[in-house]
Amino acid sequence: MTDPDITFVASDNPVTRRERRRQSAYREEVLRLPAGTDARGRTFGNYLPAGDRRSNFLSDEAATYAAARADVVRNEGGQLEQNRLFTNMLSSMPLAFNVFGHLRAHPGAALVLLSNLSGSTLTELETVVVGSRTIAGIECEWAPTRRDHLDDGTAFDAVAAARQANGRRLLIAVEVKYIDSFSRDPENAEKDAKYRRICERFGLAPTAFEALQGPATRQLLRNVLLTESVRRGGADAAEPLFDDAVTLVLARDDDPAARGAVDAVRRQRGDLQTDVAFVGHGELADAADAVEALVPWSARFRRRYVPPEARQ
Repeated sequence: MTDPDITFVASDNPVTRRERRRQSAYREEVLRLPAGTDARGRTFGNYLPAGDRRSNFLSDEAATYAAARADVVRNEGGQLEQNRLFTNMLSSMPLAFNVFGHLRAHPGAALVLLSNLSGSTLTELETVVVGSRTIAGIECEWAPTRRDHLDDGTAFDAVAAARQANGRRLLIAVEVKYIDSFSRDPENAEKDAKYRRICERFGLAPTAFEALQGPATRQLLRNVLLTESVRRGGADAAEPLFDDAVTLVLARDDDPAARGAVDAVRRQRGDLQTDVAFVGHGELADAADAVEALVPWSARFRRRYVPPEARQ
């Protein structure tokens, strides 16, 4: 039985409390590891022992890729909190690697699953050069060179480049959520003016920025704008890098805030080429169950991330 002293945090909302207990139980019952500590040295059940760089992942493929990708992001000057990635089981970052780091090592299965989730038949994962950065089929914690696009800190939790059956190239940009909500930017008149201009240039509805600038949707708006900017190849590109694009929000099935944000952005799309869609963790597991090569992985994913009571 999990020790309640290491799973209780007074400030937790009901969902965080449920998932903290869930991850603590997974650590204890499946991984059979002692609890680790957070950055302040406090012992919590959702933390793995310090120095463990593999147990936070559902497959060896995901763990190996996460270790390699952490070095790449650091060398590119990006931000990657290694404690979140390797030891915090409640973080959405290892969740992203658990899905897309695993899929990256299984391209055939990834194509089938991503076809199901994107609604488009995909035939090949492609390596695409985006300025000074590269998308090698599927990547996690990926961002283009800032100055070529939004010139801010927006990045993708995961991204995929694929060829569709109709010959068109598709960009799939993913925002992954677990217990976290969309981030809140401080008010900034200069940034607001920039994002408003980009909304207008990309063909969103005239009301888009005013409707989406609030904390519930602002981060998703930036993700969508970055997706469209990468699709176009940047501000100075002669022709688009991708014919089509979609921003996927992968979140808990019972996350009304994430669903609501997706719906709000879709209502303001106007003529924007990039689509926006929601995928629940349970929906992802269901789709993976239909891909034979992913069934063992799907069972582990479901055990860790999909509480039956949360399904809608």
